[in-house]
Amino acid sequence: MKKILLICFTFMVGCSSVQQKASFQKIQYKAITRGYSTDILLQDNTLKYFKNAKEKGALSLTKKIKDSLNNLLKKIKLKTIKDLKAPSNKYQYDGAMYTTLKIVRNGETFVSSGFDHDNPPKELVPLIDYLLTLIQ
Repeated sequence: MKKILLICFTFMVGCSSVQQKASFQKIQYKAITRGYSTDILLQDNTLKYFKNAKEKGALSLTKKIKDSLNNLLKKIKLKTIKDLKAPSNKYQYDGAMYTTLKIVRNGETFVSSGFDHDNPPKELVPLIDYLLTLIQ
């Protein structure tokens, strides 16, 4: 009986650690230009939204939101986001906010190359669009 309980416990712990590996610990979307900034931070089951460094709102992340985010993250090759090319570079002359995306998953940090707030690399569009809908 003890062996069966031990096997069941080991199986449950193993399954929960596999599920945790697929989820993010932190997502940060940061867009800045002279005199203006937008920051979206998802961490510890909370989304916080900042405009010009002042907190404008907070949202508790439901299981549905976290599942949606994790599904979107699965479609992105995180190891390559630093190499993604932006379709435009208007941020170089203040034509758009300079934006980066930082994702922490399984203890690894992935940071995108810079891109225009209104024109991200196509691989990141679904995730960024979803993040922006969460703060509206």
